[in-house]
Amino acid sequence: MNKKDIEAALARGVEILGAFLPLKSWLVFPVLYSACVWAIRRVFDYRERILAWEVWLDPEFVRTKPDDFILAFFRGNEALGREYADEIARQDLRVLRAAFPALYPVFGLDDAFLKALFKTEIEASEYRTIVVEFASRTAKARNDIRPAAADPEFWKALYLVAAEAAALGLHLLKDEEVQDMIIGLIKGPVSLGPTVPPEA
Repeated sequence: MNKKDIEAALARGVEILGAFLPLKSWLVFPVLYSACVWAIRRVFDYRERILAWEVWLDPEFVRTKPDDFILAFFRGNEALGREYADEIARQDLRVLRAAFPALYPVFGLDDAFLKALFKTEIEASEYRTIVVEFASRTAKARNDIRPAAADPEFWKALYLVAAEAAALGLHLLKDEEVQDMIIGLIKGPVSLGPTVPPEA
């Protein structure tokens, strides 16, 4: 594995996605990161996997979960268990059930797109902020990704970039390294070769 080769592949991904998403779009990170996660797992139905988080927005998804399931979810996650310790102790299902639709897709289903979308809050252990911002941020993501998602070339390009990065040994890097690499490529100027212009 050559880390520079992986970084170059991801830089090409950032550049290619720039043709489909608005310049420096906030969606480049979650889209590219989640594609890489699925490529590592050798699951290549990217469109369905990356847009799967939209399924979790259905209110019926939560209403059908029994109280015991919701309590077990919060008790089973160490960080959420600490954050919601009082509510768990009181079995305050009103609060837990209200937080569940936002937190379960991120932590229970381990949705790569949503984990990237809420990376800042996760790193800061601001789980209640995720709950507050979940509906508006996912609605904005759904709206902003719609034009690119409708273009089959977007999915083809994403597949090629993620598959190349996976073939180069992306799975040997820690999750945080991959995230930081993508964020660095999006935020700062990169000079990894002729395929990436200096102003990228």
